[in-house]
Amino acid sequence: MCPQFDSGPRHIHDMPRYVKFHKKGPLLIEVSDKKIWICMCGLSDNFPYCSGKHKYSKDEDENKDYIYDENFNRKEIKNIVLGEE
Repeated sequence: MCPQFDSGPRHIHDMPRYVKFHKKGPLLIEVSDKKIWICMCGLSDNFPYCSGKHKYSKDEDENKDYIYDENFNRKEIKNIVLGEE
């Protein structure tokens, strides 16, 4: 499941959060002889570990913001409205 749409235990509050992930690949952490890949794109279905879903973000435009649905379809974010007016 995509963390941007997950309503599981990571979401403590009922308010939305905008978190921008700007990396397009995982972070490698090596402990002794063990390699651990940490998700840096925000799309992993095994967060915080990489599941290879960063392949969906590889052709993103660096100057645009995107949101992904549960099927990893990408949509550009044009405006972000914070708070109520």
